Amino acid sequence: MSFRNPVSVRPSTILYVALFSAMIGVVAAPVVNQPFGGTQPDMQAHHATLHGKVEADPDNPPKVALRVEADALSGWNVYVDAQNFTFAPQNVNQANIANEGHAHLYLNGAKVARLYGPAFHLSNVPKGHNVVTVSLNANDHSDLTVLGEPIFAQVAFEQE
Repeated sequence: MSFRNPVSVRPSTILYVALFSAMIGVVAAPVVNQPFGGTQPDMQAHHATLHGKVEADPDNPPKVALRVEADALSGWNVYVDAQNFTFAPQNVNQANIANEGHAHLYLNGAKVARLYGPAFHLSNVPKGHNVVTVSLNANDHSDLTVLGEPIFAQVAFEQE
């Protein structure tokens, strides 16, 4: 099989296409990466539409508490106290097991990280009023719920 008219592209055309693509990325990135600015219930509903909900063991429901402390050097340290819950990074994206999974950490409504343990260092926090939220999630990323309500904790703090 032979081609009659091979395609020939000049190096300058490739450069122009690359520059144009980069400009599109610079313009679109702030729009695409906008944090979800809703309230906690709105944020959880937004997340639940992506991943769903899983009811936790009603006889032994998980609970979560959250502590946020300024780091001595920079940023903030987030400490998650999860009771009746097991962090199981080895089972992420696997079948759900009651009261097992990971946590999702949000800063001002935008998902920052998936947590596989009880501590996280948070950097690049904007000045002013901030809210950290941590939700407990099943192995398949579904929100863990008790009587249909997501299990989460939230702390507000000020960044100077």
